[in-house]
Amino acid sequence: MTPNPFPPAGQPFLPDLPAPIAGLERLLANVWWVWNVRARALVESIAPGQLDAARGRIAAWSAGVDAGRWAELAADAAFVAELHAVTDALDAYMTSEDTWWNDSFGNDPEAAPGGITYFSAEFGLHEGLPIYSGGLGVLAGDHLKSASDLGIPLMAVGLFYRQGYFRQHTDSGKQSETYEWQTPEQLGMRRAVGAGGQPLEVFVPLYQRYVRAKVWQAQVGRVPLFLLDTDVDGNRPEDRQLTRCLYGGDTRMRICQEMILGVGGLRAVRGLGFDPSVLHMNEGHTAFVVLERMHEEIERGFDVEDALETVQQEAVFTTHTPVPAGHDRFWDELLEDVVGPYRSKLGISAGRLMDMGRVHTGSLGEEFCMTVLALRAARATNGVSEKHGEVSRQMWQELWPGRDCAEVPIGHITNGVHAPTWLGAEVQQWLDSGLDEWRDRLPDEQPWAEVLDLDGGALWNAHEVQKQRLLDFVHARTGTRIEPGTLILGFARRFAPYKRGDMILSDVQRASAMLRDTDRPVALLYAGKAHPRDENGKEIVRRVLQAAGMPEFEGHVVFLEDYDIGVGRMLVQGVDVWINNPRRPREASGTSGQKVSMNGGLNCSTLDGWWIEGFANEPLAGWAVGDLTPDPDLVHGDRLDREALYQALENEVVPMFFDRDEAGVPQEWVKRMKASIATCLPAFNTDRMLADYVRGSYLAD
Repeated sequence: MTPNPFPPAGQPFLPDLPAPIAGLERLLANVWWVWNVRARALVESIAPGQLDAARGRIAAWSAGVDAGRWAELAADAAFVAELHAVTDALDAYMTSEDTWWNDSFGNDPEAAPGGITYFSAEFGLHEGLPIYSGGLGVLAGDHLKSASDLGIPLMAVGLFYRQGYFRQHTDSGKQSETYEWQTPEQLGMRRAVGAGGQPLEVFVPLYQRYVRAKVWQAQVGRVPLFLLDTDVDGNRPEDRQLTRCLYGGDTRMRICQEMILGVGGLRAVRGLGFDPSVLHMNEGHTAFVVLERMHEEIERGFDVEDALETVQQEAVFTTHTPVPAGHDRFWDELLEDVVGPYRSKLGISAGRLMDMGRVHTGSLGEEFCMTVLALRAARATNGVSEKHGEVSRQMWQELWPGRDCAEVPIGHITNGVHAPTWLGAEVQQWLDSGLDEWRDRLPDEQPWAEVLDLDGGALWNAHEVQKQRLLDFVHARTGTRIEPGTLILGFARRFAPYKRGDMILSDVQRASAMLRDTDRPVALLYAGKAHPRDENGKEIVRRVLQAAGMPEFEGHVVFLEDYDIGVGRMLVQGVDVWINNPRRPREASGTSGQKVSMNGGLNCSTLDGWWIEGFANEPLAGWAVGDLTPDPDLVHGDRLDREALYQALENEVVPMFFDRDEAGVPQEWVKRMKASIATCLPAFNTDRMLADYVRGSYLAD
């Protein structure tokens, strides 16, 4: 498979630009500019501060740049030269054959000759394309970026949500939600062109009818991302609503969205002229691609079982959810209502289809589970950390009766993050100063011992610059000014109850004494959203907001509203310590702490998800909160973990941070920063993760 190198022609999404800088539109039409330090600096120099104000949305940002500024830039020889240099770098990147994939598998004609197609319900590429809610989407976005960097022949399929995920507001002291309309053109996307040269449109069977879906294309470096959109003239009003919101609506809307993603997604792939060798299902939302792939084989004359066997040779599956209740399930009446006519055309009985999604075949009281469908159809399945693989084997053991847990065919590939996206420019420059080949070594997870010999003072200075950028960001967003010498703790993630977002604040007197110490000041920065229908999560947000307004915490507890990739990027690059305290073993992986660690920040977290591996590999990278095995009594376990968190912060974290030499540098702290980078950066990046997927999943027998 050869991905399209550039988006197809379409209407410009920038105003008419003067000829000398017309190449800016082509640059911004490829998400590559987001993770290339030089390209991003060029874009941000056009209108300093406005890109953040526009939440990264290119059309909104460009509308705030007046014609005089464009003319000024066109007449600026230095800017024009830099633009040409950056677009030349993009062109070289897009056309280079010197890639990890070619070096590793370029001479193997059997290595995924049709390429890999990656299906996901959400993609977090940057804050300007808000079709993600949190970690699952950001992981999917980072997956595409590393696939591009490594030259892996991969394309991706998802849904285009015109109202995206919600915008969070906290003016009333509690979370409220609004949804903003967005068009693909405003976000720099173009209509995908099918193999016949016409704008692509597919028809998806729902109920007794077909729903039409346009297909849009976003370019992620070398990787094309195709997004289906049912807001099409001629569709019923209720069908036009299907792709309006991410995770909006009820169970009926969810099953319809998943049919569009799986069935419509594979039809779009065919319409584009691709015949992938591997179908990667990212979480159970995507599993209806199994039915459409079976449909293709049945249309060729194969029976149901042979068709399923063909799928099992091509499909791989990644599960992200360690809790049974978190997996999509549908009752037989709903499944038959929505999918029944399509099922009939496949020649599959209603009972047979239900059994494909049941753990216990023939159990009439059991719902159809999308994860079970994916597990039954995949030749390779993985969890997203070593612990999550273990939990998943226990959770789904009954699918393989007679096997011990250790023999359940679910492995693990620990998540990572895309280093060029999440590493601050200053830390990247510090690495460049003594390890100029580090980007080429990202697929290799071996620790980089040379990092320990680099200049610690220079690393501290780089961190201080990134930290000040965060503090300036906090001041601009909230009006709160935090002094640079303050120890900054960060907590940013979805506000689900199991993540215990307000645990550190639950003892007001003790927390206040720690945060407001005039000799050793500490500030706690919060960000995160609760799902609109998660009232318990919203209550935690309310309590955090209430604490931020208390005199005991004034200026020391700050909530950053409307968490998105842009807010996350600022936090992970600038905080000193990352706090994460989920109930164990509820965290499948977690990736925010990985972003912090590669920037030299330290983690103070319960032993769950990736941090079990991170702490075991390098204890200097942070602190473990609580025991590996949690107390079975949740109330007592919460009390123990809270005490362990306070003990770690009061007795180790805070004293070490403020223990400075004559130059004002915390030498022991910097030693830990270097150890964190040396170990966690190579082990927990998505280049390493993609290399594991290629060898252990995509090309595995």
